[in-house]
Order: sequence, then C-alpha cells, then structure tokens
Amino acid sequence: MARKGKIFNRLGRPKLLRKVISRTETVVGVVLLLSIIAMTVWLVEQRDHYDPGERDIETSLLVAQSVEDNLYKTPLKRWRDPTLVENGTVLVRLGPFDPSLLSGGWRANGDPQLFDRDNLFEKINGQAEQYLKFGFEKLQVLQLEHPASGRYVDVYLYDQGTFEGGLGVYQELRGNKSASQEGSVQYTSSSLGAIGICGSLFFQITADEPGAMVEEMTARVVAALSQRDIGDSLPDGYATLHQGMQIEFDRIAYQPTNVFQYRFASNFWFASIEGDDDARIFIHSAVSDAAAQQLFEQLHGELLEDYDVIDSSPGQLLLRHQFLETYFGLALEGVHLFGIERHLDRSAAEAQLASLRLRLTGPVPTQDWEADGGDEPGYDSEQEGEN
Repeated sequence: MARKGKIFNRLGRPKLLRKVISRTETVVGVVLLLSIIAMTVWLVEQRDHYDPGERDIETSLLVAQSVEDNLYKTPLKRWRDPTLVENGTVLVRLGPFDPSLLSGGWRANGDPQLFDRDNLFEKINGQAEQYLKFGFEKLQVLQLEHPASGRYVDVYLYDQGTFEGGLGVYQELRGNKSASQEGSVQYTSSSLGAIGICGSLFFQITADEPGAMVEEMTARVVAALSQRDIGDSLPDGYATLHQGMQIEFDRIAYQPTNVFQYRFASNFWFASIEGDDDARIFIHSAVSDAAAQQLFEQLHGELLEDYDVIDSSPGQLLLRHQFLETYFGLALEGVHLFGIERHLDRSAAEAQLASLRLRLTGPVPTQDWEADGGDEPGYDSEQEGEN
C-alpha cells in the first residue's frame, strides 16, 4: 500500500520531487531566454531608428489601388412615406387628390374613403345605378374642413373606366346647364360646388353652404385635374362629332344601353343640332361590318312600327313618324351606323346624313369652323326654317 506522504504534500511549501534535470531541458531553456533577450534589444534599437521607406507600401501604389469612399457623410434623415402629406399636425394619404387642396387653412378629415361596385350604395344610396350603367369602377371621397371658418367641402372622384363612361355621367347630370373648360377638364359650377369630367374621371364638389371659399376650392380642384395626363385616344364616335364636325363638347352625349328604347341597341354617341332643341345626330361604331349590318336591319324592322319609309337606297333609309311627322334618317358605312332623329325638315335631315357619311369616309379636319366664322359642315342654317 502506498504511503500518503508520497501523494499529498502536507508540509505547506514547495517540495522538489526531481533532483536531476536533463541536459536537453537545460539547453532549450537557455536558447529561449537568449532569444527573448535578443528580440528585446532589437525592438529597443528600432524605436530610435524607424525608417518608413524600408517597410511601408509606396504612396503611388496605395493611390492606384485605392477605392473611392462612398459612405454617406451627411447626417441621416428620418425616412417618410412619400404618399403621406402634411395635414396640420398629422400626416394623411391623399391618393389621387392633389396636395394643393390642403393649403389656405384647409385640412383633410382623414384619408380618402374608398368605394367599389359592391358598396357604392352605402355612400350614394338611390343614385348608384346612375353611375354603374356607365361603367363605374371606384369612388374616392376626400372630406375637407376649414377649422378657422367652420366650413366643410367634400370632393368626389368617380373612376368610370373610360372617357365615354365619365362623359355619360356628366352629360346626364349636367342637363341643360353650360359647361366651362380648363385644359382637359370640362365642368359646370353651382353655388355649392361643381361637377365635371377629366378623361375617365367624373368629379363632384359639394359644400355645406355657398360662398367665395367654395369657388376657390372648385378652382383648385379643376386646376389640379387639368394637369393630369389623359392621353390622346378618343372614341371614334366622339372624335367624329367633336373634331370632325366641330360640334361643341356640351352638345355631345353618350348612351351605353337601351338606345331608342331598344334593348339590342347600345353604345351610341349623340349630338344636338344647334338651333333645334329636339333633333339629334347619332353615331355607333360596331365591332365589325357584319355586326353593323345586323344592327341596321334590326333598327329598320323595329322603326317600321312607328315610321313610314320615305326614301331608301342600299345602306340608307329616310323615314317619317306616322303621328309626329318628324324625320328619322339611318345609314350604314362599314362598321359605322349613323343617322339623325326627330328632325322636322326633310332636306336638312338628308344634308346631315350626307355630311356624316363624308366625315366617316374622308379625312377629319382639325380647324374650328366656329373660330373661322363659318357654318357647321353639313348643316345649312337657312334650311332650319324650312318645314
């Protein structure tokens, strides 16, 4: 059994257990000690004899291989959502509404409200169908308040999807009131706001009471909308009436369905004749020649219930109402179906048909006949009184 004294050192002081150290260990220890002394002496010597040219990289080489420092050096700013606009002490998202509406002490009462085809009735219950039939897509409403005066104004933006959809709503609501124009915006003002159209957008401005502040807000909305890019593409029917025949904007209307009270007739453009409150010319562009021919035949058949044929030729009819004695002209040219209704003078009706056919088959002029002081092409003012 081993003795405890050989395992535990009870003396409390170091105890040398080896009495003999090998020569190898002695040599290694001496070499390490001399190395440390040599390095210490070298470092001390180098401190007082430092030459950068001996060990540093050449300056030209550093410049050639340097990388431009693109780190952001100016103080960082807090990021803000670009769709947010200052609204007093808070930020709001205006969506399609211009920030200029929030100047002059006006503030938005929250973000714009959004309505689609499914919930439009929640905002304009009883009137939703008036917009839906013209291709309504969405409505956004911005509620504005002027805390200093206690005034309120609501701005409605109806996206009707197409130019004809917006025009259809506007002309139906405008009635016989005159239209003003600023850039691409056509609008009609009232004491409590305005209604108007800009491309496919129909807008409405309503205030709690009349006054100069309402007129100022109307001007802001119109100016902001007039800066919008609505493109150059216009429906064929509208282009023919407005650009080809130089008929004023406020005399042109669009009817999407139930034209002449026939369910099969849709998408017709109408224009009232200056000096005649009842007579209108009309144009329809079908998807093909065959579709136009089919519609021509359908109308021909239905019109015979109330009209007598006065004159006919291939692709053209002139009829007279059996009781009202007004004339209805119907003609066909390729994909275009066109004509005139409720005219009291036969010669004038025939002249309108000839004028429409010329516009649909010939080049469309760009000059304004009213600005030139001439009569509207195809319309003889002297014939108006010949009944």
